[in-house]
Amino acid sequence: MMLHSYLTGNSALRTHGLRALRGFSLLEIVLVLFVLGLLAATIAPSLREVIERGRRDAEAKSLDELAVAIASTFDATDLTNDNVAALPGTIGTSDTATRFSSSTNATSATTAAADWFAKIARARGVSPQIGVAPTTTAQPALGQITYNQTGNPRLLFAGPSEAGRQRFLLVSLTARSEQLALPAYETSAAWFDALWNSDWESRTAQPPAYWTGKLTPTQLDAWTQGSGGLTQIYRLCVRRIVLPKFTVTVNDNHATDSAFVSFNNVSPSFTAAANSGANVTPEILGGRLITIHRGTSLPGVEALRFRLRENATITVQ
Repeated sequence: MMLHSYLTGNSALRTHGLRALRGFSLLEIVLVLFVLGLLAATIAPSLREVIERGRRDAEAKSLDELAVAIASTFDATDLTNDNVAALPGTIGTSDTATRFSSSTNATSATTAAADWFAKIARARGVSPQIGVAPTTTAQPALGQITYNQTGNPRLLFAGPSEAGRQRFLLVSLTARSEQLALPAYETSAAWFDALWNSDWESRTAQPPAYWTGKLTPTQLDAWTQGSGGLTQIYRLCVRRIVLPKFTVTVNDNHATDSAFVSFNNVSPSFTAAANSGANVTPEILGGRLITIHRGTSLPGVEALRFRLRENATITVQ
């Protein structure tokens, strides 16, 4: 009442006071909204960049943990259920080779004992349900392994057979599939090396040259889009895993005893005849259990048992 009386007695103040009581004019509201729009347009790209960078960093940490879990299986003697490095030619006749990813976008509809993600689950103390899809709803523990926060499948590829090592690639795309696309999977060294040899940490790198012709021009352009020379390459998280290969040299100088070398769940995998001198096994994946029996014939007597960590030399005399 006091404010109303004061304004009534002063026409100048009454005009401004009533305006203050009414609020802002339409023009002032429009100007404020315009300024807020400019600020939002400026902040939005930065905020989006922060969110994408945070998602990518979180996924990089998850892949680091998965890579450690994969490497921890390389000593396992159960090649069907536990050892991820169970590839054709490195397993016994009663073993099943690891089922690696065979597509860059398809998800697994079921779980088999030899699936790579089932073996990682076991390494983490989780018993996978065989025959059930590895989703976040059906098998949450497996779903956390097989999918990233974007909902894209994580992928594990085994490299081609080569001397001295066995390579693996753990791959995860942190962008939505409609934003960025990977080329279809190929069982070739060129396809694998295109991923292996690229710098996926760089913000200015270009897609692998091998992808030209494997992706459409529009898909390739999506990987290079960005301001200030930046690209989208970093949104593909890649972890390289290397398992060395070694040999065992058996010097058999005994007049009558042969040396029977067992590995890869095959007994024997290699035989050094009595008094034959130096014999070198084929390359064997690191971490494999090696047993050596000696005698005139199998089974003989076990002479040595060890994990293969380096090139080894054994003498029988």
